[in-house]
Amino acid sequence: MAKPSVAKNNEQQKPFLSVVSSEALSIEETSNEDLMLQHGQGSEEAFTELLKRHQKGVLNFVYRMVQNRHVAEEITQDVFLALIKNGQRYQPTAKFTTYLYTIASNMVSKEWMKRKRRPKVFSILAGFGNQDEDTYNPLNQICDKKADTVAQYKKGEISRAVNDALKHLPEHQREAFVLRRFQDLSYQEIAEITGVPIGTAKSRVVRAERGLRPHLESYREYVSQ
Repeated sequence: MAKPSVAKNNEQQKPFLSVVSSEALSIEETSNEDLMLQHGQGSEEAFTELLKRHQKGVLNFVYRMVQNRHVAEEITQDVFLALIKNGQRYQPTAKFTTYLYTIASNMVSKEWMKRKRRPKVFSILAGFGNQDEDTYNPLNQICDKKADTVAQYKKGEISRAVNDALKHLPEHQREAFVLRRFQDLSYQEIAEITGVPIGTAKSRVVRAERGLRPHLESYREYVSQ
């Protein structure tokens, strides 16, 4: 009868092991997914960190899609409002960036649909009052990962050239190209965001680069992989 007692004592002497939760990490070290879960539990600090990490990237993406600073800022704000609204329902079934840019992509698509439904006279009048669009330089506002490779060029000149060239691409190619080259997302993420097979996502990026090449001959290093 003594043996069970000894086993129990040995069991009680085992060291207590605990899993270190993400809350033990500093806010800067916490993953995007854990930050979003903490935000869903009411952490304002977690949401602020997500905003700090991703606001510029989302603005970069949206601006290059809609080519209008004011609209891009409004859509970017709506993207993060959607994060606030959906915080408690969030489940980390995919990378956070996939989740985030899927929301942004859907909102951009809605903006494109609105533009297609607008009368042509509206498009003509829309140009007035937006004279500052040509002077808006996203490279001054947003850190593009490719910017270092073209440091010898003037940022404003590059920005205008790239944005003008993007206008010549079909919308689905432009989106895939920007997500890959500016946001540095994987082809798998791009496929999930845009709802197409991964092979289609790769094909769209390749076709986009081919389409951009004639318009960016002077900036070949900027768009080549």
